[in-house]
Amino acid sequence: MIHWHAGRPENQIASSLGVHRRTVSKYVAPAVAAGLRPGGPPLSEVQWAARVREWFPERADTRLRQVTWPASSPASSMNTSRLSTHCSM
Repeated sequence: MIHWHAGRPENQIASSLGVHRRTVSKYVAPAVAAGLRPGGPPLSEVQWAARVREWFPERADTRLRQVTWPASSPASSMNTSRLSTHCSM
C-alpha cells in the first residue's frame, strides 16, 4: 500500500512481490474507495496499519494464523531432535 501511495505502478509492485497485477488491484481497491490516491498526503505507518486492519481483518489478526502452532510443535521438536543427531528420515 505504501509503495502504491507513493506512486509506484501496480504492475511494478506485482512484479516485485511475485503476484498477479489483479491481486495488487484487489488490495488497492479499498484505498481508492476511501478516496486515497497515489501522491496524496502521506500517511504514517500507524495510520496505514489501522486502515489495513479495517479493510482486511483476516490479514491483520495474527491470532488467526497461530491456531495451528500447538499442533506443529511435536513435529518441530522431532525434527530438531533429528537434525541435532544427524538422522535421516
